[in-house]
Amino acid sequence: MEFIRPEDYLPRKQHIPDLKKYGIGLIGCGTIANTAHLPAYRKYGLHIAAVCDVNEEAARMTAQKFDIPHWTTDVNELLQNDEVGLIDLAIHPEPRLEVLKLIGKAPRPVLCQKPLALNLEHAQVLSKEVNRLGIVLGVNQQARWAPAHKALKMVLEQDLIGEVYSIHHEMRSFQDQAGKWWTKMQNFNIVDHGVHYVDLCRYFNPNPDEEWSRVHCTTAQLKQQNAIDPLIYSANVEFGPKGGRNPLMASLLFNNIAKANRSHSNTWWIDGTEGSLWCTQDTLYMALNKHKNVVHEIKLKGTWFPDAFAGSMLAFMTALEEGKRPPVTPEDNLQTVALTSSMVISSQEGCVVERSDVLKGSDEA
Repeated sequence: MEFIRPEDYLPRKQHIPDLKKYGIGLIGCGTIANTAHLPAYRKYGLHIAAVCDVNEEAARMTAQKFDIPHWTTDVNELLQNDEVGLIDLAIHPEPRLEVLKLIGKAPRPVLCQKPLALNLEHAQVLSKEVNRLGIVLGVNQQARWAPAHKALKMVLEQDLIGEVYSIHHEMRSFQDQAGKWWTKMQNFNIVDHGVHYVDLCRYFNPNPDEEWSRVHCTTAQLKQQNAIDPLIYSANVEFGPKGGRNPLMASLLFNNIAKANRSHSNTWWIDGTEGSLWCTQDTLYMALNKHKNVVHEIKLKGTWFPDAFAGSMLAFMTALEEGKRPPVTPEDNLQTVALTSSMVISSQEGCVVERSDVLKGSDEA
């Protein structure tokens, strides 16, 4: 029995007749651009028109490495390039507002590196600014297009497991390496790396009209660690009204300081009234009530790095081609940032945080 095929969940470009129309202007030539964005675009035959970085050597070396015809240190010069049909904004959140204002002088659609910002207030400022500037902006929550996550979502949409009531994620990894930039970032494990899994719990929600309602998050910090903040969190996310009788809940555990690498894993479980789905990064499993004593096992093709980065960009291009909104809008991402911000508050203050309180007075409440 075939539930899904690789062509269903791997990046697709057949809906875009002229890829050159969407020549990519990359702003930010750092590690993630060189190890994920550009390898993905090259693998899937996307047109990379030009790259830009404030560091001249980074811009020049990136252009040489990927045989890109134009490079610059000036955003304005990049925008003068007629081949640049959209912008891949792969810079850290702090300078994004300034760069978006420059882009607003010669507007192009922008796919912005996840998350929109590291805190809710900054994300709201950026969301309002792109609307004022008339910029079509999508957020590159590229984990949604990782083959395992995309396949899980597509099988979930086949309604094989009935009414979904539980989403659970367990991630075990290690990022406490001395001297790395993330060890110096406040709340890194929640607002930066962990935002992938927080966003995915919303993405897997089968009823997108029913947003998360409240969250309780705990963290732990080792006595001797390099990171300035905890590298482990456990979060319980509720959807719907108070009282423990909600139609859906999510539980998220991310231990990012598990030193035994043989214990590392990344697994999702989704339970419904008619069965269960679960997946690692290379295999999707399904057990259905109607197929007793059978576990359907689907070996997956592709990998998060780099395929997901091509998937998110191609989905963004497809939306532009079809005149639709980006797959992940600023308004959508604000709900994810509100959840990570609430997790930080909850872990620090030892309380349950209501979504309505965090977004009080906001259009996104």
